[in-house]
Amino acid sequence: MKLEAISTDNIRNSVLLPFVSETINVLQTMANLKGSSDLLTYHEPLDVFAFKDFAVSINATFTNGVTNNVVMNFDAQTAIVIGNKVRSVMFGTNEVDATLNEANKEALAEFLNTVVGLATREINETNHKISFGVPLYLYNKEDSAFLLDGVKNIMTVPLDLEDSGRFYLSFLVR
Repeated sequence: MKLEAISTDNIRNSVLLPFVSETINVLQTMANLKGSSDLLTYHEPLDVFAFKDFAVSINATFTNGVTNNVVMNFDAQTAIVIGNKVRSVMFGTNEVDATLNEANKEALAEFLNTVVGLATREINETNHKISFGVPLYLYNKEDSAFLLDGVKNIMTVPLDLEDSGRFYLSFLVR
């Protein structure tokens, strides 16, 4: 897929940075996990989107009617760690599931919803006004292929968890 060259500085600063910042904050508050990202100091996000084992996507529709996507993309182990931790903090449970079950998937969707809600406050203070849809689970590469339809630019940011792996936050721009 060949992506068009478009200016991403404005989107990077006013949309992607709030998502990365809030993801790191929410990891700490909802999952007691320490996260970090080079995006906070690195100026050119990666322009790749490679499906891992599980992803959660939310439509992000700008006021001009263009729908983009925010995608959190996880390998199975990282998704399980985050899902278990979110459930532990939210519900006070000590259950540690070894699989990516429905409870963990729902915890990851709630995690992304929280990030979206917090990032929206900052984003709406910029020139971008965005409405967000409901989370969509993606279980394999084939199921995620439709996300790339009409995409002109992909901004992917790796987020590292201290001792727990890495996952990716992508903003798919149409």
